[in-house]
Amino acid sequence: MTADQRLELIFRAVFELPESRDVRTVRQVAEPAWDSLAHATLVAAIESEFGINIDIADALELTSFDAARLLVEERAA
Repeated sequence: MTADQRLELIFRAVFELPESRDVRTVRQVAEPAWDSLAHATLVAAIESEFGINIDIADALELTSFDAARLLVEERAA
């Protein structure tokens, strides 16, 4: 399974997204389910799945699927 696929599963689980929804379009400002608890859950899930640590500054930058993908690429490389 690729990193993108793993990240997609995380987004689907955290935000309870249906299979028909394109997770690559998910953005914090437009996703009603993306509240502070969901954000903390997202950060923890990414850290756990990829074995990385995300500091506060980087966590605040996680505002979309693309931002999460870029962070994972940088940290997991």
